[in-house]
Amino acid sequence: MDLRLRAVELSDIDRIFEWENDFSLWNLCSTRTPFSRYAIEDYVKSVQNYDIYTTKQIRFMIDIIENNDVITVGCVDLYDLEPDNLRAGVGVLIDTKYRNMGYASMAIDKLWLYSRDILHLNQLFAHIPEDNISSLRLFSKCGFKETAILRQWLRRGDGFIDVKLFQKIK
Repeated sequence: MDLRLRAVELSDIDRIFEWENDFSLWNLCSTRTPFSRYAIEDYVKSVQNYDIYTTKQIRFMIDIIENNDVITVGCVDLYDLEPDNLRAGVGVLIDTKYRNMGYASMAIDKLWLYSRDILHLNQLFAHIPEDNISSLRLFSKCGFKETAILRQWLRRGDGFIDVKLFQKIK
């Protein structure tokens, strides 16, 4: 089995539409309104095809290749690129039927190499809600270190939860 990161293609629009509009994932980010298929198609046709230094973000689709079959299992993003400070945020999504198979850690490791060797970034960071135990474990496994806690950062119901800042520095 091999894993590769690749650019988003028009054929990925329906899959991205499904993931971006999965309400169960919205507690992990600041999304509060659904995305239209048109908006996702526009993103793929425009932002995705510009230079990362212009858009400050890039999404890679995560493919696994087994016995000449290619299966897209998720995506991994670089966002909030700061070229002057040589850092960017990272986020990863693995489709529910492919979770807990090691694909997320393999994708983050490949993204780290791309960020370090191609973009020459000094660090990647991730904001992880304290109750997202699987992501806390994932980023720790990938060599990220918890460096800060953002107190009462995300609203959950009638209360707030903390978010942990993880960094991987060259």
